[in-house]
Amino acid sequence: MSTSLKMAGYVFLGGALGSMLRYLLAELIAINVEFPTSELIALTVINLLGSYFLGLTARLPYFQTLWCKWLWAYGFAGGFTTMSAVTLFVDINGLSWEIFAMLFAGVATYGVGWHQGRRVQQKAEAK
Repeated sequence: MSTSLKMAGYVFLGGALGSMLRYLLAELIAINVEFPTSELIALTVINLLGSYFLGLTARLPYFQTLWCKWLWAYGFAGGFTTMSAVTLFVDINGLSWEIFAMLFAGVATYGVGWHQGRRVQQKAEAK
């Protein structure tokens, strides 16, 4: 089997897992919070968790193999986050302060995950 076909399989599998988890988490939030507030809360929680996870995958030693990057960073995190939903929300409603705050928090959360992953990497290299 060719390498590109294997990598596409990893991305597909990761994307499917991430999308299923996103759906389950959004439904869990919708059960506890009324619409339309549930949509914005789910969007925020999912994107912050996904950004943090993507930051971790950028630095943690476990995720540095090629297949792990394709499965977890590109597939899972890509399928889990809902940046296309953010784009649609901005297109319909305009760039409100809530969306701006969510985008800023997403970048900041990625940074937190990246720095935590770097610390774990440095500890592993020191051993």
